[in-house]
This record gives sequence, structure tokens and C-alpha cells, in this order.
Amino acid sequence: MNRRIHAAMNIRPNRKGARQGKNPSLDRRTSRVGRTHWAEIFPRTLHSPSRHAEQPRPEVRTMPASTHSPSATSFTAANAPVRLAWLFYPLWLLMPVIGVSLGLRTGHTAWFWITPAFLFVGVPILDGILGSSSRNPLEASVPRLEASPYYRRLTYACVALHYLALILGAWAVATQPLDGLSYAGVALSCGLISAFGIVTAHELGHKKGSGERWLAKITLATGVYGQYMTDHNCGHHRDVATPGDSGSARFGENLFHYLLARQLPHSTFIRPWQLERARLARSGKSPWSLGNQILQPTLISIATYGALVAAFGFSVVPYLLAVAFTSYFFLGFTDYIEHYGLLRQKQGDGRYERMRPEHSWNTDHIVTNVLYLHAQRHSDHHAHPTRRYQALRSFPDLPTLPSGYPGMFWLAVFPPLWRAVMYPRLLEVYHHDLNRINVDPRQRADLFAKYSRHPDRSRTANAIHTEPPARQLPAASGSGAYTCPGCGYTYREADGNLQQGFPAGTPWTRLPADWTCPDCAVRDKVDFIEVRSSPRTTAQGQNTLP
Repeated sequence: MNRRIHAAMNIRPNRKGARQGKNPSLDRRTSRVGRTHWAEIFPRTLHSPSRHAEQPRPEVRTMPASTHSPSATSFTAANAPVRLAWLFYPLWLLMPVIGVSLGLRTGHTAWFWITPAFLFVGVPILDGILGSSSRNPLEASVPRLEASPYYRRLTYACVALHYLALILGAWAVATQPLDGLSYAGVALSCGLISAFGIVTAHELGHKKGSGERWLAKITLATGVYGQYMTDHNCGHHRDVATPGDSGSARFGENLFHYLLARQLPHSTFIRPWQLERARLARSGKSPWSLGNQILQPTLISIATYGALVAAFGFSVVPYLLAVAFTSYFFLGFTDYIEHYGLLRQKQGDGRYERMRPEHSWNTDHIVTNVLYLHAQRHSDHHAHPTRRYQALRSFPDLPTLPSGYPGMFWLAVFPPLWRAVMYPRLLEVYHHDLNRINVDPRQRADLFAKYSRHPDRSRTANAIHTEPPARQLPAASGSGAYTCPGCGYTYREADGNLQQGFPAGTPWTRLPADWTCPDCAVRDKVDFIEVRSSPRTTAQGQNTLP
């Protein structure tokens, strides 16, 4: 049965222990067809924590888009099983509809709990049965894959499914004779689907088109999480894997302290409002104007929740509060595991090194990768945020989670289990050098004494502190255009960037020195290159980082 499923999906499962190295956190599988070593696409930096850092930098190899380009017929036929597999995501979003319908029809309370039971019990079991797949799309097929309307329409349809679950739950708790346990089951089930609205919005909100970005805002409104796009796109992607990022958990920090002390206050309120206020100020607008991208989805939330209360009465208020709470907890839990303890190192110029693939935890488990729209291929997402979910790639030799996100939930909510499983994996990534790990400062001394094989350099008496050399910004010139060397985004003074708060005609010199590329958030202003003739762009699908 298992073999037939994998054959239908054109997947080679990774057998437990097959061709694995000694490192429990790094997958050492060798390259195969459609499988590229990440170093071939992401050249290593001086501060890479990999044990192979002493090896010479490999040559960056890319495939020209015109080479071996499949015909439309062969491309569609080869990808048909994979295309069908993605339908599992909207089917998952319909699970509360199935559970509530069966619960009301049969009178059995268990049906109201089928959605959380499937996510937190069934999905980890399915991940264990079906295994993982490291298959990647051929680079030559990526342009056609990303241009396919099928994958976009699938995410568009999911927006309506999030609202369907929200409305169905409100109707059920307000009009049906539910006991307390059934009420809680409906609220948690529909709350999880609103929480998965963050998965849908994460995919749509990173795209350049205003239509998809508005769909992301509309989706986020179901869980009252309108600040997510601002904080995630402009804050987390800029600060990721640094001590100052509230979206990156620190070594020694348990889930509950992380949620209450850092993620909830800073990622939910402080940082997004700071970012949005600064953006609007650049355009001379008030932070309370309708142009505020946090207020826009928040107003949609108020209208939606208000309409549900007006339609069904105040009995839905506890339900709506539970839905919003589930969304907040879901995102906080996901943030906790995605970059746990991983750290970008500071360079001689005082800046953190660019975001690298080894700064994210990844997993290739089949079921959860479909369920999370490939968000678990997190390294490629951070390198290329605008790349669509169906084209995200997996790479070997990266920090690897032992399970998909739902399975990691059980470890995170029981800190002793988390320490037993994740501490060895994180320490192995950095060879027990806690100077290279994002450590909780409250526990730094104890953690160094217990786990580090190297002295704490931050406490060395003879440490020499030097002022980092000043970075030379690209000089303003007559071309009026500057391009990101990573993703190809070009800032043109004549056009400005209204989304970033720069009206047409804003000169390059007026952009803040700490401004980052609005598309990839990987490159800073100092990295941009003046366009002297036509902007140098990277062929779609190659996505190299020079």
C-alpha cells in the first residue's frame, strides 16, 4: 500500500537510517535526480557553521531555462500526481465541515474533535508511515511551474474555505444544542482552520501583486491577525536568526516563556506598529489612516466578527475569542520551532551575515509539507520569499527536524521532551560552540557550563572591542536605478515604491541606510548595485545568490 502511494506521487521515500551520517540533525543524503546540494546554489560564507566549511567554495551551477525544457504535454503529464496531491490542503480545510456535520447527525461528541485529533495525532502517524521526500522540481521546469494558474487558484479558493469554517462554527455553537465539550471541539476545530489561514496568507502575502496581498489580508482577518504581514515580511525576514528577532526562539527558552515574554508583545504589537508607523511617516500619513496595512485587515476582522454576533447573538463571543486565541498560539508555536537557537554571525563591518540555508530548521515529511504548503522547506523560502510553494526546494546538509510541525508540537509543549530531542541536534550543528548559538541570555552561564566545549568569548577579560568599519553606500548617480544582486528587484527613483512609503521621485539618498530589499529582505541598501544600462536580473528558476 505504502509503495503504491509513493509510486503514484512519483516520490522516493527516505528510509530511516538510509545513507545517513553520524550527525542526528543534518541529513547527509547524496544528490539524485532533481536533488541539488544547497551549496551549489548558496555559496558558503566565512561564518557557515557547517562542518565542511574548510572545503573550497563550490562552483555555482545553474541550468539555463532553455535547456531540456519539457513540452507542455510532457510537463503536465509528469506533474499530474503532484498536482493532485496539493488538493489535500483544501480538503484539510474542509475537515471541520465534515466533523460538525457528522457530529450533529450522529450525536457523537467525538466527531466535533476530529480536526484537532487528525492534525496532532493522525498527521504525525501519516508522516511516519509515508516518510519524507527530498524530490525537487527540475530548475528548467520552474518557470512553467510557477506560471501555472492551477496552484494560484488553489490558494485563492482556500480563502473562502477559511470563512466557511468560521461561519459554520458560529452557526453550530449558536443554533445547535451543544454541551460544553462539543462547544469546545467546534471552537478548536474551526479555530485551527482560521489559524491555518496564516499558512494561506503566508503564501499569498509574499507575492508582488496587490490582488494576492489583499487576499492575504482578507484571510488573516478570520483569526484577527492583521499585523502578521507587516511583522513577518518586513520584520522577521530582516531580523531572522538574530538575538533581536522575536520570531526566532533562543536556545534554553521554553515555548511558554517565548510566547508570553517575546513573541506575543513584540511580534504582535511592538515591531509591526513601529514598522508601519515609519512606513506611513515616509509618505506623510498618519498611522491611523486607512492606508495602514495593519488597520485594513483589523477592520475586516471587526466587520466579520460583528456580523457574526449580529446574526447569531452573543453566544458566539466565547467561540470567536477561542478562534482568535488559537490563531495566536498556532503562529507562536510555529515561530518557536522554525529557527530555534540558530544564529547569523556578526561580520567585521558590524552587520549580521546574510540569511543562509543553515539558519532555518527544515523537514521533508510528505504529509505536513502538503499541509503547510511547503513552509517546512524553510531555508529556500527565506532565500527566495516570492518563490511559490510548489517550486520550493529541499537541500541536504541542513538542520533537520525529526518530525513535521504537528509532531514537533508535542515536544514543544513538554519542555523536557524538547530538551532531550532538540538540544543534541542544535549542539551538533555548531559542534557544541555556544558562542555561535542564539542563547537565552537569562541562562547563558548555566548553558555554557553544561553544554559548551568552548569558553564564553563574550565574557573574556581580554576581549578587544573595535569599532566596525563604516560601510560605503552605493553613491547616487544619474541612472536613478539600483538593483538587488540577489533577487533582481530594482528601485527606480522616478517610480519610487509606494508600498514602502517612497513616493515617485524619492531619490536614492533619501532611503534609510538600514533599508532592505522589499522583495527578498536578504540584501541591504549597501548591497544594491547601480544600474548603468539595463538591470541585471537573474533568470527565473535559477535564483543564485552571488
